[in-house]
Formats: sequence, structure tokens, C-alpha cells
Amino acid sequence: MSHVYLSYAHSDKDYADIIEAELTERGHSTWRDTSQIENGSDWGDAIKAALHDAYAILVLLSFDALQSEWVQNEIRFAHEHHVPIVIVQIEECILPPELENAPQVNLQRLRELQGIEQLNLYRQSMSTLINLMEETRPVLRHLRALASPDDLIREHAAQRLGELGDPIATQALIRTLTDPDVDVRFASAEALGKLRSESALRPLIRTLADDDPDVVAAAAAALGELGLPDAISQLDELLSHHDRFVRAAAALALGKLDAINTVRTLIFLMRNDSIGDV
Repeated sequence: MSHVYLSYAHSDKDYADIIEAELTERGHSTWRDTSQIENGSDWGDAIKAALHDAYAILVLLSFDALQSEWVQNEIRFAHEHHVPIVIVQIEECILPPELENAPQVNLQRLRELQGIEQLNLYRQSMSTLINLMEETRPVLRHLRALASPDDLIREHAAQRLGELGDPIATQALIRTLTDPDVDVRFASAEALGKLRSESALRPLIRTLADDDPDVVAAAAAALGELGLPDAISQLDELLSHHDRFVRAAAALALGKLDAINTVRTLIFLMRNDSIGDV
């Protein structure tokens, strides 16, 4: 799932432009029929593919939208496929049954107000909308938290991103492998192991040279989770590391990678290493 699908009547295009800009600024990728359909593509097929790839459908609700066959079909698709729906109500309308329980933001009075009152309503409504959208994909909230000046907040964000398992977090977690705080680096390496993205291979191998042995152990364990043989030689070198937990993590990772060439080394370590973790 990669984007928010904007469902609206073309008469409400101005609202769609504003809301798309707000969502994009807050880190949400959006899809709409006026800008994301390539020349020569089949219109219906492109929309169907975009609906299947949506993690939420944002419906701009107006009289015209309710009369639109396209909007009706998009709402029906979301309902049948259990895609979260969020409503931005532009005009007062009777909600169809599929939308009765959907969270909503009310912009009905926006055109009636002027000046500071209009600005305040707009800001409040957009804040509510962003909160609702983040509930549909909490990974975005934790991605922003990775940029916090607070070490503990960054560490917790990295942990949660690993638990959520959304691959969208991979590049951000790769960047925090070089965070100045050791606990953030440790949490980032662990999280990348849970995401199992091949793009993390080289960054995790580089992290094996970290000054902190706990971070090195976490990176070694993550490489085992990736299941790629490219890291075998680097993990093999860690079997003689001075830290017992690094040796243990490397041994376990090599076991997961079926590293036949290191079997004799592992047997030697298990027989001669005095530390029970290996």
C-alpha cells in the first residue's frame, strides 16, 4: 500500500488541490486521476490499480460527488475491500450507508467565513484531517519522530517502525544507522532486521564496523534475518571479535545463512569458547 487515493467530483477540484498539497507536505503520498495517469494508459485500469494500492481513500463529499458514478464506485470498492475511508465534507449531504461510520472533517462553513475566522477553521480542519490520516498509517508519525532532537523519541520511533513492519521506513532507518546516539543506532539495526529489505544489506555491513559492540551485534543479527549470502565473509570475521555477544550474533546469523564454509569455525567456537552464548 503506497498512497492516499483522492476521490472527488471534478467540480470540487480546487478543494482537491488544497488537500493534496497539505497531505503531501505532511509526508503522505497521494494519487488522483488528473495527475497520476500516464499518457496512453487505460483510464479504468489505472484507477483500479490505484485503488488496490491505496492505504486509505479520502472522499471529498459534495452533492456532485454523490452523483458521480466514479465516486460511488470508489466508495463501494473501499467498503468491499476494507480500505479505510476518511471524509472531507464540503457540503451538507446525506451520507450513504457505506460512509455512516467513516471519520470525517467538516469544511461546510469554510466558504461562509472570512478573514481570521476562515483561516482558523481551515487550520483546525487540516490538523484534524492529518491526525485522521495518521491513524490509517501510523508509520508516518514515527518516521517524523526519527528527526526529533530527543534521543529517546528517536529510539522509540525506530523500535516502533520495526514492529510495524512497513517497508516505507527502510531508507529512514538506514540513515539512522549513523545516528550520534548509540541506542538509536542499535534500535535502527534491529528494526531493519525485522523489515528484511535487501536495500539494507550494504548499510548493515558497514555498521559491523561501529565502535559499539551492541550495535555491531544488532547489525549482525539483522544480516541473518535478511537471508542474503553477501554478508557471509564479514560475519565470519566477527567470529573472532573480542565481544561475546558479537560472536554469538555472528554465529547465529551464519547459521541462518547456511554458511557451510564456516561450519568448522563454529564447531571450534562452541567447543572452545568459554562463553555460553556462543
